[in-house]
Amino acid sequence: MTDCLTEPDREPGGDATRSAENAAIERIRERGESVRDRQVERALSELELSERERDAVERLGDRLVERLLAVPEAQLERAASDGDDETLSAALELFSGSR
Repeated sequence: MTDCLTEPDREPGGDATRSAENAAIERIRERGESVRDRQVERALSELELSERERDAVERLGDRLVERLLAVPEAQLERAASDGDDETLSAALELFSGSR
């Protein structure tokens, strides 16, 4: 657990919690974008598509990531405003690995 999550003087929704929220959201977003990039590239390499079709596949990947991450990001924002460091810490752990 990081120090910013365990400071005793921290108020719910304070700077330390917002920092943890931002870090958790950033990690989730990076992971989603990494998966999207690999999978879109894989699909594009297996298909013979026009430039317009390639753009459509890339936009589809972007929309999927946006929609899939909207709920977890909103929940992390709520956890931060509630001072729920346990949820923020769990999110950081879940999305810190790389695959």
